[in-house]
Amino acid sequence: MPTYHVELRDFPHNVNRFNLTGPELGAIALSWVQGHRVEVGGQEWNPEEATLMIVEGPEIPIGQLTMGRGWSKALREGEEVTQRVLAEARAALAGEAGSPAPGVQAPVGPASGADQLALGVELGGLLGAEPSRLLAAWRAVAGRSAGLTPSESLALAERELASGGPAA
Repeated sequence: MPTYHVELRDFPHNVNRFNLTGPELGAIALSWVQGHRVEVGGQEWNPEEATLMIVEGPEIPIGQLTMGRGWSKALREGEEVTQRVLAEARAALAGEAGSPAPGVQAPVGPASGADQLALGVELGGLLGAEPSRLLAAWRAVAGRSAGLTPSESLALAERELASGGPAA
């Protein structure tokens, strides 16, 4: 499964996130192309003011992320895929990605990296107007509520966000 690395910049601030999965990146990309603020690294990033760079490459071990070396390693060993990812996010919003024609069953089996990313973007689309926020809340609930099914933990995260509760 491919791994993604992200850099967000809005002078004088920047943040890097490493070793993201397709669904994690999909939530960011979907919010970005919709023009919604994206929360990464404890900051909100406005797509109209900030720049986003996405690199697809090998997973970077945590020990190699120290002292600011992670981003240069990601650039050196990976491929910059920002435009492709954002195009896939736009296509998912338009209903073009991952939706077979009615009556046609989607293929079953190992998915390519692009399929995984499209799946992540499509999943992000199902998470509503603020997919990053709901995804973070969903993770928090799942982390503290072992034994719940994914749908139960998602429903609990939605309720907690709606009530302003402790989901995140």
